Amino acid sequence: MGGHSRRPHGLVRLAAVGVAAVAGAALLSGWGGDGTAGRVQGPAPYLTAAGLAVAAPAAPSPSADDVRTLKQGQTLTVAISPNNTFDIPASSADVTLTALKQADRLPQGEHLKPEVAKAGTTFVCLEFKVKNVSTEEFDTSHLARARWTGKDGETTKVDQETSGNCAALGLVEENLLTEPDPRPGEFVRGTTVFEVPDTQPGVLEFADGLDHPMFKVETAASR
Repeated sequence: MGGHSRRPHGLVRLAAVGVAAVAGAALLSGWGGDGTAGRVQGPAPYLTAAGLAVAAPAAPSPSADDVRTLKQGQTLTVAISPNNTFDIPASSADVTLTALKQADRLPQGEHLKPEVAKAGTTFVCLEFKVKNVSTEEFDTSHLARARWTGKDGETTKVDQETSGNCAALGLVEENLLTEPDPRPGEFVRGTTVFEVPDTQPGVLEFADGLDHPMFKVETAASR
């Protein structure tokens, strides 16, 4: 009557619920105002056609291609995530790949038989310099195990070959796994040896105890 349209009560209530939901989500996430105070990391909510607030889609997790590559002669600062369950503090180190060699045979001395890689595999010798740049001891055991992934997607876990010695290839004789973990300001040098498939190029990916990637090293096919 009187030329005024009447809005259905159901739509009014629905719109009010939607606005209230957005306001509540904004308070929880810090969304609004200058967009900074009290912000919880993550996208702001948005309204659907029905007027309901929903969270925006989360950003995708980084892929293996996003992991930094460490090449011979380069240095990367890497971090170990804290683990409160096992009382492991956060730490970090400058890791330098001082030498990289691949071989199917590792000479072990004048009177010892050489170490020979199994059929279809090759040895990868990595010489590291690890300098602790944090305030906690740095655990170098994370550099003695890795995940190898080939160009075609084949992947496998690999551990250090403790019987292998790369000194005859010009790398330091010290095994990184048996060297002391460097304390703040200290550094160690040592070699890690892996046995990986040799039929295709791939990468050795290193991660901390929580499986957060630190860096990767490229390997080549030897046949």
